[in-house]
Amino acid sequence: MLVVPVIFFSRCLQDHATAGSDPRGDRYAGSNACIPCHARISASYAHSGHYNTSSASLPFPSSPSLPATPSTSDFPASPAADPKGITQRIALPGNAFYFADSGYIRIEEKDSALFQTWFGRDGAHLSERFDISFGSGEKAQTYGYWKGDRLYQLPLTWFAGVHGWANSPGFTARHAQFGRVITSRCFECHASYVSREFVQSGTLAVTENLDKRSIIYGIDCERCHGPALGHVKFHRDNPAVKTARYMVSIGSLSRRQQLDICGVCHSGNDRSPQRSLFSFLPGDTLSHYYDPDFGSGGTTEPDVHGQQLQMLQFSMCYRKSGMTCMTCHNGHDGEGPGMGGFIATCMDCHPHARHTAGLITVDKNCIDCHMPLQPSKIISFDNGAGSKNIPYLLRTHRIAVFK
Repeated sequence: MLVVPVIFFSRCLQDHATAGSDPRGDRYAGSNACIPCHARISASYAHSGHYNTSSASLPFPSSPSLPATPSTSDFPASPAADPKGITQRIALPGNAFYFADSGYIRIEEKDSALFQTWFGRDGAHLSERFDISFGSGEKAQTYGYWKGDRLYQLPLTWFAGVHGWANSPGFTARHAQFGRVITSRCFECHASYVSREFVQSGTLAVTENLDKRSIIYGIDCERCHGPALGHVKFHRDNPAVKTARYMVSIGSLSRRQQLDICGVCHSGNDRSPQRSLFSFLPGDTLSHYYDPDFGSGGTTEPDVHGQQLQMLQFSMCYRKSGMTCMTCHNGHDGEGPGMGGFIATCMDCHPHARHTAGLITVDKNCIDCHMPLQPSKIISFDNGAGSKNIPYLLRTHRIAVFK
């Protein structure tokens, strides 16, 4: 007599864990629901730059009705997103960053929290907490702090290229700046969801408030694969069925549709979206989400940061083949194929290139010559009072002959 109610109650708990508990809506299951059947993929993806492109630097009290975020889920945390990684950076020599006005910022640990604290010449100071991190830390990692329902960018960014702190992108090196607002548009490429509300703040002014409890950090499974609750429920009830049901197969989509999935975040943020990109689903047409571009007509040179798709489309490799982003990149692979894997992909299409015979090694390879590191035109850093510009180098996706 006890078995039936126990089974029933257990099933109710499972249903509650996957139904109606995701802030994106009742069609979503949450990434934790993917782990039982996709454990190997989940474990690898947890170390990827996509998954760790944002995190809660410090945990917030969360509502029981909301799902765990990457910072608290069953996925292992990556070192880049772990606040302890920031703590280790405090011990680095020269963690004080000096501005041209003689003020400086020091990274401090107070009351089990991390702060960026500014000290002015007249003794004035301002201290704000690391609340959110953006970026996996492979190239850089920048941070935000909450002030009510608004998020602001902290003035210092960790820059892996110099293994130290630099002023946040676009910030002046003349003085400390704490007032830049981080909007939901930033989350659309650095998170899987955030709920927003527009509030009238003046006669002609509107303020965007963000619900910090709704944030789903990082790029999770359903951001790329679409809502999965129907898929999870079906296969949990029918474990013998091995063909995926109620889930869009990425491989079944057209080339354009596959590219659009990546293009949500890798085609730039210089266009005006008509609606939130969080509503984009695999199979949608990305151009329908933006206002028409009547400006440059696509003649401007795309930037290496965030416009990888446009750069790829300029290359002859793309134009003379059916390649997509997934030709070279495995979106689930946290470690990546390494230089040897990328070289092998090139050789699949170019096995008889005259200059490759016996010359291709990890140190002398296709990638460094045909996809070299190039400086971003929209992101750069200064090293402080000296105002030395530090280029932000990223690998171009415009495959071409550069030398």
